[in-house]
Formats: sequence, structure tokens, C-alpha cells
Amino acid sequence: PLWLEAPCVVRCGAALPDMDASSGPSGPEYETEEQLLLRFKSNAETGLTSAAAEQKLKEDGPNALEKPPRPTLLALFVAQLLGFIIILLICAAVASVVVNATGNKKDDVLSYTTGIAIFVIVLLNAGIAAWTENQAGGALEALAKMSQPCITVVRDGKDQSVDTETVVAGDIVLIGTGDVVPADLRLIEAFDVKVAEMCLTGEPDDVSKNAKLKAKPHPGAEEKLTPENMCFSSCSCTNGKGKGIVVATGMRTRIGEIAQHLTGGKTAAKKQCFCLPDTSTSQTPLQENVEKLGKRIGVGAIAVCIIVFVIGVAINTRDPDNQDSPSWLYMILIAVTLAVAAIPEGIPLCVTISLSIGSSSMVKENVLVRKLAAVETLGSASVICSDKTGTLTEGKMTMVHLWSAFVKYDVAGKGFDPTVGKVTRTSGGADATNDVGVKSTLLAGMLCSNTTLSQVKDPDTGEMKWEPKGNSSEAPIVVAARKVDWQTDQVTKDYKRVIEVPFSSSRKMMLTAMDVSGRDELYPGGLKLPSGTNFVAVCKGAPNYIIETCETIIDESGNTKKLEASEKAEIMKTIDDYSSQALRVLAIAIHPVESFPFDPADEDVNMETKFQHCRKELTLVGLVASIDPERDGVKESVMTANGASIRVVMITGDYLKTAVAIAKNINILGKSDGEEAACDCASLRPGGEYLAEPEIDALTQQTRCFARAKPEDKMMIVDSFQRQGFVCAMTGDGVNDAPALNKADIGVAMGIQGTEVAKGASKMILTDDNFCSIVHAVERGRVIYAGIQKFVAFIMSVHIAEVLQIFVCVVANIPVMRTPLQILFLILVTDLPPSIALGMEPGDKSVLKARPRPKSEPIMLGWMWMSSIVNGAILTLVIIIVYLICLVHFCDGKIFQDDILALDGFEEKLANARTVAFISLVLSENIRAYISRSFDKHCWVNFLGNKDMQKAILAAQFALLVATLLPFFSDKILGLRGIGIGIWGWAVSVVGPVGTLILCELYKIVTQYQVHQYQEMLAREAELKDEEFKEETRKYLAGKKASGDGIKAHDVQITIHEGKQNGISKSDSHGGRAKSGRTSWTKSLCCPFVGSTRMA
Repeated sequence: PLWLEAPCVVRCGAALPDMDASSGPSGPEYETEEQLLLRFKSNAETGLTSAAAEQKLKEDGPNALEKPPRPTLLALFVAQLLGFIIILLICAAVASVVVNATGNKKDDVLSYTTGIAIFVIVLLNAGIAAWTENQAGGALEALAKMSQPCITVVRDGKDQSVDTETVVAGDIVLIGTGDVVPADLRLIEAFDVKVAEMCLTGEPDDVSKNAKLKAKPHPGAEEKLTPENMCFSSCSCTNGKGKGIVVATGMRTRIGEIAQHLTGGKTAAKKQCFCLPDTSTSQTPLQENVEKLGKRIGVGAIAVCIIVFVIGVAINTRDPDNQDSPSWLYMILIAVTLAVAAIPEGIPLCVTISLSIGSSSMVKENVLVRKLAAVETLGSASVICSDKTGTLTEGKMTMVHLWSAFVKYDVAGKGFDPTVGKVTRTSGGADATNDVGVKSTLLAGMLCSNTTLSQVKDPDTGEMKWEPKGNSSEAPIVVAARKVDWQTDQVTKDYKRVIEVPFSSSRKMMLTAMDVSGRDELYPGGLKLPSGTNFVAVCKGAPNYIIETCETIIDESGNTKKLEASEKAEIMKTIDDYSSQALRVLAIAIHPVESFPFDPADEDVNMETKFQHCRKELTLVGLVASIDPERDGVKESVMTANGASIRVVMITGDYLKTAVAIAKNINILGKSDGEEAACDCASLRPGGEYLAEPEIDALTQQTRCFARAKPEDKMMIVDSFQRQGFVCAMTGDGVNDAPALNKADIGVAMGIQGTEVAKGASKMILTDDNFCSIVHAVERGRVIYAGIQKFVAFIMSVHIAEVLQIFVCVVANIPVMRTPLQILFLILVTDLPPSIALGMEPGDKSVLKARPRPKSEPIMLGWMWMSSIVNGAILTLVIIIVYLICLVHFCDGKIFQDDILALDGFEEKLANARTVAFISLVLSENIRAYISRSFDKHCWVNFLGNKDMQKAILAAQFALLVATLLPFFSDKILGLRGIGIGIWGWAVSVVGPVGTLILCELYKIVTQYQVHQYQEMLAREAELKDEEFKEETRKYLAGKKASGDGIKAHDVQITIHEGKQNGISKSDSHGGRAKSGRTSWTKSLCCPFVGSTRMA
């Protein structure tokens, strides 16, 4: 059965009784105290016995969150060795070692350098990746730290302090102000209890709790995020005291349900072979694309090796250094050479280095990357699902308007810093710091508050910051009061409180009374008090409850006058105006008292008597209106995201009306959208069950504001976007956001206000909690990915050239122009620095004007493959020409292997020719690096724009000089003779880069045409996809309607028409706006929770 308004079943103690679906929702909030005590075999006065508690602890386990075993660094390291490319390289290294170990040079240590070099590359790459992966994680550890170590329970008839892990179902728990709730409790006693549920629901306001039996909701009734008679594990009690019976512990609690989402449900962790961790389900698009590319290249490399091996054996190609060895043995070495040339072993390492450098640069954009491969994912994001509180908004209730004596005031500033902003008149903007109405309203508000404001030292930065302590709804009052020079400590000292009636859900207000003996004004020069006044009662709360009791009102001079009915109507109109702006309005009124008919200090006088005597003949002092304001720059960032064809979707626990108002303030919704582009999340689950996937997809395709969201709703929304092919980013800061952060393609947590749980579940953290940083991260992510595409295309052209050159040599019976070790040196020493520099290429200014790339788009597109193949062929052509020239020059006019082997001293002659070809290839590839800076722009455009490229080329040239001129290393290990080729050899080597530059730049004319055609194709595919989605939904709904299943239950109607605006399609249910371009949807959804609400 469903309970706690989440799909979590109570399994502690005894199971909840099964109920027929027609009987409505079930759960402990709907059970009486007697039923709960009977079910858990407990007693409200004496609690459980110690023996019973011990037995339950054995049966149910400790009250703690289960933590899946975290893979060790060694396990992660071994797992990295299972990649397809890595396995091929290991096979090549083993083959090289085995062949050399069985040859005539088995005692020569230098003959094993190729195999050893490949092993070093493999281990280095696996080590870097494993270390990076090992740094991530910790979400469940953070969840476990959120509870306090001890709590007071009633056992054996006595109050006992026990460890929270030993709390069991049926325990009677006592909670008070400051306590962290140890488990899910059903309250049986509550005295003005308030609980902070922001970590669970994402909403900043403290929630009032009571012990009343919750009535089962009727169809159409408003649904609350949490029941009023339940307190949930890990939430803190901010006010009052209460007693509750534990109904769920550990993983059975609401917080445990979230933990299950983080671990992928209740199933055991997935494993690869040999019990190694399987991270495939959490791969980002880049990881998937790199793996697909590696498999494709690996299969091609195997095919090429087999073909060359067969051809070489068929024409009896033999080893020049050992002509007596069989041909097949030599061809195995050639196959290893081809494998090294074909397999892009530099790509995984180069991607890792590029992403690592990219993540370091993103720190400057206030983005901390927890997973390297996630750097590019924000760049491909097509939807950003953002939590409201603390992400799009400050997460700090702030007073923005004040009303007193029929005068409206504006309160400037954000957050809790009282030194920022001041109070001014709305009309004219005059300073109102000393207006009687302003000072009287804020003073009275402070007198009826228990919240204090002080400066504390930030433990992270060491800086002093302003921080309120107490109820979050009172914080705006004390902050604004400080702006007009009301000091909390001084006010408390000057006005002695004699009565306090805390806020309750029934009274809808708080009341206090102060001793003002000897005063004829509330403060010097302020509100006038009647003669003989000794006490002043102050009421603060819901405007309609207070105004109905008000008989008088203050004027601008501080005097009081009768409050007419017409004036009350005008005031209510002002309140409605503030409420329509998503402002939270409180009314403040006073009642001057000469004396009480009781002793205020007499504890025998009940609270209700005090309340009724003080709350009469009230004088309305003013209204205060507060809001959780949007962050600076959020509006502009949302518009920038829209310009980048990225839809920003707000998901909040606020009511629909409030959510729509805030969404309009920050440009998520247009002014003309209204509620047509927003929905209450109850419409996702009418009757308690979620709609079918096609119906949810049709709803989420255009909705940009989701209200009254639960953690499960966020998961469903993210799932829906991912089903539609979007790359979904999710931002958040609370525990309630953690499952969606974990599920999304890229989870982005807040660094300052974010919980450790959210950070642990995320892949990126915004260190400044600023939504604007996401847009900068998107731009940087796109730039990084574009750089990766450039260096992958560059590396592939190099590998294609290596394979073609060796293939031509084998087939034409020309001596193979280089050894496997020379190829490794070329790829990893002279080619790697330029490749990394390409990954750091500065972005194009128009990068945020492009469409997000499709999620399924591979790293190498078709036209990129064509470019790499053609450029590889160009490299092959020019280098083969240079090689043939050198063979003719150094080998006495001979070019075929058999003829050259018959020459005296052929080893040195062949080495000279190979050296010139090697140098020419290095120079040509360096030129290719400059050419590869852009696919369609010529290399001389902003030629020196990438400073890192200049450094990389200098490093490559230094490596070339070392490889060709350093004694022993050049001739004994690499087999190169830089000095022996003379000036002629160095001069001829320049032919290669000159030819490469001319031919590759000419081919860019073709590439420019291909890029243009590809962009047009993307636009056509997007239109086709929309049409297919429309047709599928039409067929689905027609089928549902024909069968009578679902349509009547949910009353779903879908209307389809054309529409697009500013790259983000919008619907218009009235057809009043002109529409063109992509297909869009308008969905009219009627459900028992939200009445009739139009949804886009």
C-alpha cells in the first residue's frame, strides 16, 4: 500500500493492513493512536520494553541506511583494463613479446621495447581513469551523517537516551527544539511543533505539525507534500515539543526511499566479470561514444591486420633483419605494427587529459567537476531541470514590500544582510526609513517574533556573514527592522515580554504582550498609545484572520482612527495584489491594554484564555510582504539558455500559482504564457498512479514549470525527457533532489547551500550556487567537446595515414618504412601535444547559438570520417613520395625489398631513408595540427589564436630532435639516423608538409559544403522527429479512447498545431499568435487535484 505519499512500503514491525484500492490511500497518518500502538505492540506511556526493543532490532536491523560496497581503487583499476581498445593493445603487446621471445633476438633486451612501451601506455591510462573515478561518490555516507547520534525514547516506563541506530519500530520518541528526527514518526502529542523539511521537500518554510488523525482526502482536495501528523527522519525540529511512535526505520523511511533511488533500487550492485564494478549504467554520452568509436576502430584494425597478414604470407614477405625466419612469423610482427598504427591508443589518454584540463578551467567559472567525463555533458544538454529554492532563487525569504496607513513601501536588498538596501516609498522613491508607519510596523513585528539576527563566522571562508536564528518566516521582519535601526538585543531589553501565544494552524497567528508602563508612544515619536496603557499585545499572522478583528488603523502621523468596511475592502485588494505576485503576506496589529483580568505570569491561566483576551479591538499597524527572490543574473541566464536552444524547466514544491509567478519573473515563462505552460505534478499521478509514459511525454514536451513536485515526480520528469532523446541536466541542493541528480545525464548540485547528499549524488557542483554559472558551464562544455572532436579527427587521420603507409609498403613489396616503436613515439610523443592543444582550442563566439547536438550523435560524424580518411590519404601520398625519393637516393636507385636486401650495408641505407620519411611525417603532422583547428575555416584565419598550439608544436619539434639526434636513443632504440641523412635529407623532408598544407586546405572547400549540408539535415530530422512523435501520440490516444481505458479516468485531451518562438516552441491554446516552424503541442488536462488547468 502507498503511504507517506511515496511508493514506499512499511515493513518494520508488522506490515500495514492491505486495503482495497477503492478505499483510498492508507498509512500511519490515517490510523488512530490505538491502532498504531496495537500494531506495534507498544504503549504510549511506558513505551517498549528493553527486551522487545532488542528483539525488534534483531529482526529489522539497525536504524541506518544501507550502503553498497564501494569498489576499491584496485577493482576500478582492473575494470579499466576491460575496455575494448585496451584489450586489443594488450593483445598486441603480448604478441610482440611472444614473437621476440621466440626469435633470434630473444636475449636482446631492446627487442622487447615495443611490448613494454604498449604495456606502459595501457597502465598509465588505466591508472589515471581509476584514480579519477575513485575520487567520486560519498552520497550515502553524507545521508548517514544527517542524523544525530542520540535521541530520547520511552522504554520500560522511563525516558532514556539511546543511540539513533538502536531506535526500532514501536519506540515512543520524544522530540524538542533542535532535535533531529531519528526515524519516521507518527505524532501522538504535539505542542506547537514545527519541523524544517527543506532537506526533504526543498521548501524553506518550517512546517507546523499536530497529532490529529488525518482524514482521507476526497477527490479534488488539495494535496500536501507531507502529512501534518508525521515527522520524517533527518528533518530537524525547530519549535515546540512532541511525542511520536516510530513507524519506519532505516531504509524503510522516506529518506531511505531516496537512498534506494541513489543506489538504483533494492537490487544488488551490478557487476562485470570477476565481480568487478559495472559503471555502464552511469556512463555519459561521451563515454558511450568513445567506447563505440573504439569498438568500431578495433574491428577495423583486426580486419586490416588479417588482410595484410594473408597478403604478406602469400607473397612470402620476410624480415630484413632475419631472412631465415619464416614469413608468417615476420607478418605477425607486421600485424602488431599495424595494430599499433590502427588502434588510437592516444584517444583515451588524450580525452582524459583534455577533460582534466577542461575541468580545471571550469573552476574559474565556479563549476567543480566530480567526474571528468561529465565535463562535456552540460555542453550537450538540451533541457535543464532546475529546482527553485536556493538554485533559481536565493533560498532566503526576503521582505520586498511593506504597507502601512494606506501607503505602499518598497524594501530593497536580498538575503539576510541588513546593510544592503533600504525602505523607500513606492510612489516617488523617497527614503522612508523614519516614517512612523514603517518603524511601527517593523517594531511591532519584531516584538511578535522569536528570531534573532547576528553576524557569524563562515567556517569555510572565514568571513563574517549575517545569519538569522529561529523561524524562517520571521527572518524577513528582523532583517528589514535592522535596516531602520531596530536592534534585536536592544528591543528585547526595552520591551519586556509578559505573554506569548505561539503560532498554531488553528489560530493562524502568533500573539505576544509587552510591558510598556510609563510610555505614551510605542517608541519616541512613533505610534501613539491611549492614556493609561501598561501593556501592548501584538498579533502577527494571516491577514484575513487579523483584519476581521481590527476596529481601528493607524495613520501616517501615528494616531489611530476607525477602520471602515470600505477601507477593509481596499486593504484586502492590496493583499490580493501582493499574493498574485507570489508574495507571502503577514498582517501586524496591536491591542493596547490597561490591565489584564489575570496575572500574566500565572501558569494556571491557559493559553486560549490569554489569546482571547488579547486578540480583540485590534489596531492594524501594517502589512509585510516577503518572497524568496531570484538570484542576480538568473533572468539573463535563462534567456541565454533559450537562445542556445536549451529549455529551462523549473521543478518546485510551491503551489501552482506561486510557481507560475516566479517562473514569469525569471523568464522561464513568458508574460503571455500564464498557467498554460505549467502544471501541478498531481496531474502526473491522478488517483495516486502515474499516467502512461506516452501521456507523460506529451505533457513534459512543452511544460516548463512543474509545481507541488515530490522526489518521485522529479524522477518521472527526468525519465520522460530522456525517453524523448534529450540530454537532461538537473540542478538541486536538497536531499529531495538527490535521486533526480543521480538519474539525470548530468546532475549539478549547489556548493554552498547544497546538502552533502546532493553533492554526493551529482557529477558537478556549482561552488557559488549561482544558476548563471550553468550557462557558462554549457558554453565551456560545448567548446571542450568541439575540441575533442577536432583532436579525435586529427588522431584518426594520423592513424589512417600510418595504416595506409604500412599497407602500401607490404603490398608493393617495399621495406616497411617504420617500426612499431617508431609509430608509438610518433603518436604519443610528437602527436600527443598538438592533440591536447586542439582540445584546448578557444571556442567560437557563436557556440551558444548552435543547437545542442543529439544525444545519439557519435564523436566522429560522417563528414568528419570522410575528412579524416581524405587527409590520411593525403598524408600517405606525400610521405610515400618522400620515402620513394629517399629509397632511390640512399639505396642506389632500388625501391623493392628484395633488391635492397642484396645491397652491401643495406641496414644503414634503409635507416637513412626511413629517417627522412619519419622527419617528413612529423613535420607534416604538425602542419596538420594547425589545419585541424577548424574543419571548415582555413588555417591562416586567426593563425596564432591558440597559444597552447605554439607550445605543443615547439614540444613536438624538440621531441623530433631528440629522437633523431640523441646518441644511443636515436640509433639503438628507435633506429633513426638524423646526422647520417645530411642536409639533403633534412631539405627533402620539407616536401611532405608543403604538399600536405596545399592539398588539405584545398579539401576544406569540400568540407565547408558538407558542414552546411549536415546542418540542414539536422533541421529536417528534427521536424521529422516531431511529426513521428505527434503521430505516435495520436495513435496511442486513439487506441486508449477506443478501448475506453485511461482517457475517461484522466480526462486527457490533446490538440496539435504548429508553433515555434525564439527556438523554444510555445503553444497557444487560443490560436491568437501566429505560428510557424516546428510542431508543438497543447495539452488540456483536467484532473481531480487541479480542476481544469491548461497545460502546454
